Amino acid sequence: PPAPPEGEEAEGAEPGGEGAPNGDADGSPAADAASRTPVARAPEALFKTDTTFAKLGLARWLVEGCEKLGMRYPTDIQVMSIPPVLAGKNVVGNSKTGSGKTACYCLPALHHLSKDPYGVFALVLTPVRELAFQVAENFRALGAGIGVEVLEVVGGRDMLYQGRMIAERKHIVVATPGRLADLLRGDPGLAQAFRHLRICVLDEADRLLTQAFEEDLPEILAVLPKTRQTLLFSATITKSIERLRERLIADGKELLLLDANPRDESLDTLTQEYIFVPKTVQMCYIHYLLKEHFPQDSCILFAPTIKLCQLLTTTMELLGFPVTGLHSLQSQRRRQACLNKFRAGRATILVATDVAGRGLDIPKVSVVINVGLPLATDDYVHRSGRTARAGRPGLVVSLMTERDVNKVHPIEERIGKKLELRETVEEDAIKLLSKTAKAQQKAELLLSEAGFEEKVEEHQAQRSEGKKKRKRKAKPEGSDGEADAPEADAPGAPAEPEGGGQAGAPPEAAPLKPPRKKRRAEGGVGAGAE
Repeated sequence: PPAPPEGEEAEGAEPGGEGAPNGDADGSPAADAASRTPVARAPEALFKTDTTFAKLGLARWLVEGCEKLGMRYPTDIQVMSIPPVLAGKNVVGNSKTGSGKTACYCLPALHHLSKDPYGVFALVLTPVRELAFQVAENFRALGAGIGVEVLEVVGGRDMLYQGRMIAERKHIVVATPGRLADLLRGDPGLAQAFRHLRICVLDEADRLLTQAFEEDLPEILAVLPKTRQTLLFSATITKSIERLRERLIADGKELLLLDANPRDESLDTLTQEYIFVPKTVQMCYIHYLLKEHFPQDSCILFAPTIKLCQLLTTTMELLGFPVTGLHSLQSQRRRQACLNKFRAGRATILVATDVAGRGLDIPKVSVVINVGLPLATDDYVHRSGRTARAGRPGLVVSLMTERDVNKVHPIEERIGKKLELRETVEEDAIKLLSKTAKAQQKAELLLSEAGFEEKVEEHQAQRSEGKKKRKRKAKPEGSDGEADAPEADAPGAPAEPEGGGQAGAPPEAAPLKPPRKKRRAEGGVGAGAE
């Protein structure tokens, strides 16, 4: 792609709007990229500082493009991290959810790529597919002015195609560790595509450095050049991140810790409440809250298992709510269709497992409802971060049973405040009991007739077998199975088969056009990249 004009630099903002950098009228590639980019516009007064994106050292074309996305001022974590990332430093960045961490590595990567365009220039690793797609769209929107080529490497997509696209050396690869590790095992020659990699990013690093990825992640990092720049970003600094930082420092690598949330506080604009509800009437109270408390609000309900997620979705749909569901049993096409439906406002309620709990930027989510408290306090923090984003107000309501009581104190310690009791009228909720019970019974019958229980068990067996294969470092048998590392659903949680896709689901994305070939001087930064 042609390098953009250099010279005086202008103001800009973090990725998060509906437009695209250097976008023209309707029909342009930039406008098309932006139309698919889920980026929230931040109220200017909340992020207004004396610092502009131009003062952070970004190229003029890039900052002007950010302005066209509707952003004006950088957030605290962007002010802290963009200059050292531009300078090539290894960075660990911590800040509250919704503070624009993606821009902290996306903008500097595009800045340097425009001056020396080759592939694979940067690799971004994310724990779940939905976040991978979101990060890729941010790169496309912000990099539309230079025609950046971005490839998502995730489960649920054709492995042969993904391997071929890696070999063609797209500029940016955004991947889940499980699928990328499987590709590298199946074709060790693909490692050559990364031999001149300049930047490696671990997005949601706290999740990537858990046991779920302990086999795949080291294999990926082992094929990357030791001279690469390493960036870790998260909303929580965990012991695993601290240990990695200490190990890198011991190896002689400088790693800056940039903490925009040193006290690990929850968002000031976030209200956090609870309701004590016996399990037997939990579904009834969800119906009551959606009908009486949040009839016009955009809500995300987090369910602990796939079974409950699908049951909630079907029950609320039968009760007439505009609802869609998201879990890892679904095909990739269905998952994207559900997210698009929620983002577009055709559904105001999203019922999801923890596959939607991290990193996803869905503008204007007013309420998060936890159906039970998660085991890990970090999961509670990340779920809560789906609302109150970019300085907006938000509300988290947790429906607690007797089994959740011992989880309350650790969560309150973690967020630095007490959960407040939400006032409800029990009589009004109980009035809905009969109607809710009938809808739930019908939903259970529909799921039973569809063989949903069997699909869950089959998927659980497939995941277990896939884990055994990865341990044996076996080659993948095909491209149809789940190749991501275990996702954030409850153990044994499977997903919907290809045939069960939602009506109106969009077709698979068209193959990306290969990047234009570039002649490079022997021994240059991108030598051998073509």
